[in-house]
Amino acid sequence: MIQKPTDDFTLIIYNSPKPPRFIKINKKLINSLVISVPILLVLSLFFSLSSSVYMKTKLENVKSKEPKIIASLKGERDDLQDEVKRLKADVQELTTKISQGSSNLASATLDLFATPLGYADETDSAKVKLDNISTNIKDNDVEFRFDLLNNLENGEKLAGYVTIIQFSENQMQIYPNYELTIENNRLNYSKGESFTVSRFRPVIAPFKKPDGLNAWYKIFIFSRTGNLLAYKEAGPYQVN
Repeated sequence: MIQKPTDDFTLIIYNSPKPPRFIKINKKLINSLVISVPILLVLSLFFSLSSSVYMKTKLENVKSKEPKIIASLKGERDDLQDEVKRLKADVQELTTKISQGSSNLASATLDLFATPLGYADETDSAKVKLDNISTNIKDNDVEFRFDLLNNLENGEKLAGYVTIIQFSENQMQIYPNYELTIENNRLNYSKGESFTVSRFRPVIAPFKKPDGLNAWYKIFIFSRTGNLLAYKEAGPYQVN
C-alpha cells in the first residue's frame, strides 16, 4: 500500500530494552535550517571581517593624525613661548618708563591722545608699513581699509593697537568707537584695536557716511607700551 506524502520526517529510535520511540520533524523546519544556518554563518563572518577592517582603518587614521596633532601642539607651545617673551619685554619697558616718569608728546599730531607714560616716537624705525589704503562705500557706511605690514627683519611678531580717525567738514568719528566726555576728552591709545602680526594683517574700519563730500583719515599705530610706531594721513576720499 502506497502512503501519501506527509510534511514530516519520522525518526524511529531504538533503545533496548525500552520500546521504540517515534520522533516527527517538520520538513519545512529542516529546509529552513539548511538554508538559514549557512546564511547566518556567512553574515557573521562578514560582520566580523567588516568590524576588523573598520577598527584597523580607525587605528591607522588615528596614527596618521598623531604627527599633525603633535605638530599643532608644538606650534601652540611656540606661540605661547613667544607671547611670554613679548610680555616680559613689555613689562621691562613699562618698568623703565615708570622709573623715568611722565613725558610730553613731542608732536601736535597726537594732541587728541592722553600722554602715554614714557612716550617715545618710533616712526623713524619703520617697524610698521601701511599699504593698499582705500575706501569702500556701502549704503550709509564707509569702510576704510589698509594692510598693516610687519617690517621687522628678524621675523619677530609685532603687537600693538590701531586707532583711526575720520574727518569730514566739522565731523569727526573714531575707530574703534570711542566716546569722549568733558572729564575724559583725550583718547587712550590702549583703547585701539588690538593686533598681533607676523607678516601682514588687513585692517577694516567701518564708519558712518559723513555729511560732507570728502573725508580724510588719520592712522595711529601704537606699541603695547604706548610708543608711536606709525602715523599716516590719508585723503581726501570722495564718500558722497
